[in-house]
Amino acid sequence: MKRLFVISFLLFCLQGLNAQQVQQFSQYFLSGFTFNPAFAGSTENFNALATHRTQWTGITDAPRTYFLGLHAPSANGKMGFGGSLFTDVAGPTRRTGIQGAYSYQLKVTENSKVSLGVSFGMTQFAIDGTQITLRDNNDQALTNSMQAELKPDASFGALWYGEKFHIGISATQLFNNKLDLFQGDTEGRMAVHYFLTGGYKFTISETFDVEPFALVKYVSPIEPQVDISARVLYNSNLWIGGSYRTNDAAVVFAGYQIMDYLTLGYSIDFTTSNLRNYSNGTHEIFLGIRFGKEKMIEPEL
Repeated sequence: MKRLFVISFLLFCLQGLNAQQVQQFSQYFLSGFTFNPAFAGSTENFNALATHRTQWTGITDAPRTYFLGLHAPSANGKMGFGGSLFTDVAGPTRRTGIQGAYSYQLKVTENSKVSLGVSFGMTQFAIDGTQITLRDNNDQALTNSMQAELKPDASFGALWYGEKFHIGISATQLFNNKLDLFQGDTEGRMAVHYFLTGGYKFTISETFDVEPFALVKYVSPIEPQVDISARVLYNSNLWIGGSYRTNDAAVVFAGYQIMDYLTLGYSIDFTTSNLRNYSNGTHEIFLGIRFGKEKMIEPEL
């Protein structure tokens, strides 16, 4: 059965009129590599991470995100390499991409480094016209078929980090590519997205730490969106915490790190926007695997 989608919804997805044209994660403090290539090689380990996010459960064809990433330092610790695969699905629209990342690490003090990172790859945007029923049957902006475009993509990031802190800035979809998925004069673009993030670990006692985090996201012409988060850690491997995302959601999350090699995380978003009467929440699962040397200087990833 065809689903009802008005053309304004598709433009909302494709023209960058919201902060989710690129993937959004509530556990961003575990997965900085998803939006900043400077995190590549920022630990002394080989890191693999996977995240699955199901947004606005209870709403038919609501967004779903899948992300898989790998990154590791070079033998001398001065460079980092990585790669990622991702898919965002929202109704009849799909965004799929692959990227490779490179970073260069500069030691600035005895206990901190600066990392500069870039990533390049390809992103495909697709619309399945067979899943769309328009209110105006004479509207020719979309055809009753699958349409897709493959575009080059790039990101840049910088990161200053130490054992207890990190501050990073990055930009994604740097090419601002035009998308010609619609017929006629309708136009979409892969809008440039900007991110600013930071966090610090406060040691409360031998067994407890408190870590506040923040993430600011901006895409023109929308006002910046801010995530304010904090978690309490027990023995550095068990945590619980929460976040508030402006004009969007309140978040509760928890996680556990097993023997420094395996990290498990879960979060649930409680929608605070106008969608709260229709959504049963957003669920996100994180899995991280770490191999290699013991950590020395690392930000929270």
